Amino acid sequence: MSRVSPTESLSALAKELGFELVGTIKVTPPNLKPDKHFEAFKRWLQDGMQADMTHFVRNFQTRKNPSALLPGAQSMIMLGVSYSKVLNSEPHPIQQLNGIVEYARGTDYHRWIRTRLAILTQKHRELLPAEQCRGMVDTAPLFEKHYAAEAGLGTIGKNTLLINPSLGSKFFLAAFLSTLEAECCAPQSGIDVCGDCRQCLDACPTGALIKPFVLDSRRCLSYWTLVHRGTMPKEIAERRGDRFLGCDTCQSVCPHNQLVPSIPQGAVAPWLLDAETLRSYLTGTALEGRREPPVMV
Repeated sequence: MSRVSPTESLSALAKELGFELVGTIKVTPPNLKPDKHFEAFKRWLQDGMQADMTHFVRNFQTRKNPSALLPGAQSMIMLGVSYSKVLNSEPHPIQQLNGIVEYARGTDYHRWIRTRLAILTQKHRELLPAEQCRGMVDTAPLFEKHYAAEAGLGTIGKNTLLINPSLGSKFFLAAFLSTLEAECCAPQSGIDVCGDCRQCLDACPTGALIKPFVLDSRRCLSYWTLVHRGTMPKEIAERRGDRFLGCDTCQSVCPHNQLVPSIPQGAVAPWLLDAETLRSYLTGTALEGRREPPVMV
């Protein structure tokens, strides 16, 4: 009878906790080999496409080096869980609103994920008391889509989102770093999931997808409605439609998402709510910090 490795035990526990996608990769020193994805990210920054999201520049090198987040890191378990599993786990008032980006139509996914990462951390301590670990969701400066693709969780599509054959692009990512030198899954083969399709580029209301695999945040409605704290240019606002917080267009038209369960919009128009009422709807969600719509120039 073969012995179950610590990595296999942790991966099995992750699945028991609700993660639908699990894959393990080695943590490679950042200067060991050139990385085309990181070089593309570097050009994206040089072209100013991050808009005023200065954290991308500030944490530039850290994103390429997971051991900066956990000294001595040797392996990383990449995890994925569908929007539907997390957001349908408990009802939330935000589900009554319309014009809300799909990933936020429920209780903050960070809470769901962090609760389970804490359980994985405890299990890691029991199995490997001499090793260190760290669980992270998307608030840490990690090149997560690239690592998730390397771990076999999916392939990055023309809309810049990670696409999985079963979950489409509607899933959250998390990472679990360890100083354990672990066995890893087979590397991703670089499957082309888009082919000649360009529906996401053609449907983007503001032309933010300027070419396949490149999104210019300066034109993205999600950036202007979720991140920016100030005025919205008139040319962007005129194409906003009924999108109040966030934009899902590139996901909603993607053929890979047509059979993936969606979190439905509600019927309450957030535009008509006063600030205090809006805050009550957003409390406890991933949008809690964004409490009022941006001002148009």
